[in-house]
Amino acid sequence: MTSRAMTSRANVKPLMHWVIYKGYTVRITARQADGVQGILTTPVGSVDFRYDAAAQIVHLPDATVAINAYGWELDAPATAPTDASPSDTDPADTNPADTNPADTNPADTGPTA
Repeated sequence: MTSRAMTSRANVKPLMHWVIYKGYTVRITARQADGVQGILTTPVGSVDFRYDAAAQIVHLPDATVAINAYGWELDAPATAPTDASPSDTDPADTNPADTNPADTNPADTGPTA
């Protein structure tokens, strides 16, 4: 049995899903350990692209598209997780001075029958 060195290759499966969903065709022209580069053929013509496999971001000449592991587009590029929970980042949740007891009226519970 011969052994050969394992080379790390970028996971392009999310990119391929995205290409299929969009109805594009793709030609990969360069492959690195962290991503690929190539040409997308779209209904309006060909565009160069670069795909960052670790961040799952497709870089196009006029846009940057973040995708998930299934190739679905995300609203914004993914960011690194933080140690803060949502309640730690919302000052209204952590500052007791933000609530004024005078602003609340127990009788204001909505319409009554």
